[in-house]
Amino acid sequence: MKSFSLIICCLWIFSGGTVLQGQVIDYRTFVRIEKGKRITEKSFQIQINHKDQEDLANIEIPYSADQELDLLEAYIVDRSGQTVRKLKKKEVTVRSNISQSSFHEDDYVQTFQLHWHEFPYQIRYSYRLTEQKFIYVARWHPVLYTTVPTLSASLSVEVPADYPLAIDYSPALDYTTEKQGDVVLHRWQAKVVEVPKSETLAPPFSEIIPLATVVPQRFDYAIEGSMGSWAEYGDWHERLNASLDELPAAEGRVVDKLLAGITDQRERIQKLYHHLQDHTRYINVAIDVGGLKPYPAAYVAKNKYGDCKALTIYMKALLKWAGIPSHYVVIHAGSNPVRVKAGLPSQQFNHVILGVPLEGDTIWLENTAGYLPYNYLGTFTQNRLALWVDGMNSRLVRTPTMELSEVLEHSTYRFQLQESGQGRVEVSQRLRGKTFESLLFGRRELTDQQLQDRIEAGIPWSTVKLSNWEIIQPHRDQTDLELKLELEARDQFRRIGRLVVLQPPEIDLPDLESPSVRKQSVRIPYPVNQQDEMFYELPFLAKYRVELPDPIAIETPFGLYSEHYQLKDTGMVLNRTFQLYRGDYPLETYPELYNFIQAIRNARKQAAVVLTAVSDD
Repeated sequence: MKSFSLIICCLWIFSGGTVLQGQVIDYRTFVRIEKGKRITEKSFQIQINHKDQEDLANIEIPYSADQELDLLEAYIVDRSGQTVRKLKKKEVTVRSNISQSSFHEDDYVQTFQLHWHEFPYQIRYSYRLTEQKFIYVARWHPVLYTTVPTLSASLSVEVPADYPLAIDYSPALDYTTEKQGDVVLHRWQAKVVEVPKSETLAPPFSEIIPLATVVPQRFDYAIEGSMGSWAEYGDWHERLNASLDELPAAEGRVVDKLLAGITDQRERIQKLYHHLQDHTRYINVAIDVGGLKPYPAAYVAKNKYGDCKALTIYMKALLKWAGIPSHYVVIHAGSNPVRVKAGLPSQQFNHVILGVPLEGDTIWLENTAGYLPYNYLGTFTQNRLALWVDGMNSRLVRTPTMELSEVLEHSTYRFQLQESGQGRVEVSQRLRGKTFESLLFGRRELTDQQLQDRIEAGIPWSTVKLSNWEIIQPHRDQTDLELKLELEARDQFRRIGRLVVLQPPEIDLPDLESPSVRKQSVRIPYPVNQQDEMFYELPFLAKYRVELPDPIAIETPFGLYSEHYQLKDTGMVLNRTFQLYRGDYPLETYPELYNFIQAIRNARKQAAVVLTAVSDD
């Protein structure tokens, strides 16, 4: 059996008189499977070159109650290679790692600090985690910090020769494997991993940096399971959840009363969904078997709260009592989610929703958001692969895709302006998609002042002041809402001699990097569709000759933009549309997308209404 030892060369990075940023000189991970346990040993060599980088000396080691943590060593080496300080046991603290919206968790963090007064210096430490419950052998990125480069990183995985694995890794990693007696050693190596900078409309960070994934084909996590196929992995979920969707009799009587006299199946599902939303709340309670086994429906019925799994099981139980079959669906949530690798059956998900088959259709229920409409997934879970759990019939399915009409934001502005540039603006916005979801969340979870601050932050120009606002949604299951604003306006004109220049508010466009520095492809998870109508009432208009901008029409494979002005007796009207299409666009096409957005910016700069004072002579 190969043992792990910490062998790190005394490598120092200097650069003349220039202070380099801190670096991870070496980051090593060794994983071995031994007698059904996963034993992970990690070692780190971090260099700190300046006092401004001493945040790197604040070390945190996360772990769970199911893991046994052993801190093997931690010490400081000065620039001459001498050990000048060793960590003392009393300097190590342990705290709960409770995340936002959590009630309690079995997650902890071991923390310590290793500071030194002379620069540069290096921190070297290593630890071991031992656990019996695991669903990955390794899921490894060769990056320790997102803000600090890693100069060398390696992953070694040692398993018995008869221990079947599924392996997936990025081409950027060097991979070797060899059989050593009764074990097999797999090794991945990365050199100088530069952390990519954040870029607009890029894929998620974890898809960009290299990744090695090692999955056991058979595992024992609460119960035995297999990831030989999606059907087998889904069947494990089904067996893990068995009998959890049994509703207490008292709660069942509530269901009977709620559904009395209702025969339409859709209406029955809707009624029970509203009951869930109105009588439970989302709180993370990830303990015991961690993030995979739900709490039973009885737990939610009693406590009126739960995490996504518990609330979904509770909703499933409500439907089951009513004789309506439904299916647990595990999914990766987020507005820009990590793509599921369909060829690697494994735990690639972070959320759970419910699917209800009905008359050749599917009702989708998001059970953690009490503010969302019935049968609405939205930007958080739309258009992605998810695992539909149905025993050995489990399979990957794609959730519904949000189309242009489902994200349409139509805004009507009515300006009443005096010749001084002051006046009032009434705004009526019919909102869908991301903004709709954000306002619904704010209305339920924020104070009025916090929500007002959020609304003010979304007003597209600075020469107005919000004086009143109102959110109107006549029915809770309506998938749009109206936001009404009353604004006090100033400085709406620029004066240049006898000219008065009016430039309508800018449209919100993505702030794209220049093609010369762009490194990543483009991902637009859902479309953008904005339509604006702006009515300007200008009672003094007869005193001026009016010059309107030419119409604008730009259409590309990425989207379109149009703008058209029309003169009225005492004012004018502007109609404009901006659409950005959903899609994945390779880096080679990025200059075209960039040019599209720049063409809109350039056209908008020229799109000014010019009023020339008419002479009294």
